[in-house]
Amino acid sequence: MDQASASSFSAPGGATAAAPGARPGTLTPITLEYTGEGSQLLGILFVNWLLTIVTLGFYYPWARVRELRFMIGSIRANADAFTFHGEGRELFWGVLRAWLLFGLPLVAIAIAMNVSARDTGPNAAWMLLFYALLLVFVPFALIGSLRYRASRTAWRGIRFGFDGRFSEFGPAYIVRLLGVIFSFGIAYPYVAEWRRRYVLEHSRIGSERFAYDGSATELFGTYLLCWFFALPSLGLTLTWFHGHQQAYFWNRTTLGGARFRSALTGGDWLMMAIVNGLLAAFTFGIAAPWIYVRIHRLFFSRLTLDGIDLARIHSQASEGSGTGEGAASLLNVDAGLDIG
Repeated sequence: MDQASASSFSAPGGATAAAPGARPGTLTPITLEYTGEGSQLLGILFVNWLLTIVTLGFYYPWARVRELRFMIGSIRANADAFTFHGEGRELFWGVLRAWLLFGLPLVAIAIAMNVSARDTGPNAAWMLLFYALLLVFVPFALIGSLRYRASRTAWRGIRFGFDGRFSEFGPAYIVRLLGVIFSFGIAYPYVAEWRRRYVLEHSRIGSERFAYDGSATELFGTYLLCWFFALPSLGLTLTWFHGHQQAYFWNRTTLGGARFRSALTGGDWLMMAIVNGLLAAFTFGIAAPWIYVRIHRLFFSRLTLDGIDLARIHSQASEGSGTGEGAASLLNVDAGLDIG
């Protein structure tokens, strides 16, 4: 990782301080909530949009940091807010590198495809190269963005961390993604479960790691039924399954031995999606900030963590590069845990 884009964080003076206020041996249950307001997000997005246009796009990295500070800072665990410490300057260089590494090659190939549009052979070759590069860029962006966001996010002064690497995640992800495509989506539960397992088992808060003990086989029967009725239900069964899957994933997730509990149901998710769809349609998309907030309020209002010994959580150095976040922004890739 180059020094210009990398950054690491630890407790002041290299100390390994525990979470503030924690008493050794005391198991503390954690309640999560999302406190952001749609009107706040609308204001941020409007100012960001205006300044990005005025500066011909140069303000975008600072705009993205403002969004992430709102989005991550609106999450609270036991009333203590998460904090995002990313900076616009580091993300500016990350976006620039991502543009040089990903944007320019894709644009060049797209131009070549357009030039050779009448020649079937070369055009097909350029198209194949375009999608092949895209298949590589997407997992690179996912991993890079997770490393960046985790390294810049903290709770009670304790940094999160993600140590997944493209070299081990990328090839496996590409093969599984192709499996989903060629199986017409039937293999999706196995890919989603594998990705969730990889992400969680490479994530931590301070010194305490997340773990996952689920199995895609337990979801496959339900998914297959939802997949079969997806067309006649206009996709509503798959929307229901997404909420059901989220609850399953989190009920199979632990942190330092403490288990998460999600009371989310497929019905909750389906009703929310229907209302959000109506809001988007009748407001011509203006309600997007409120839709984002509604999704996250529902998700976090149903999520808790069993008693955990907070005194066991100690600060630990965390690294991440702005290039990954820049790539995720460029490719419009969601690097989160599939909440939306």
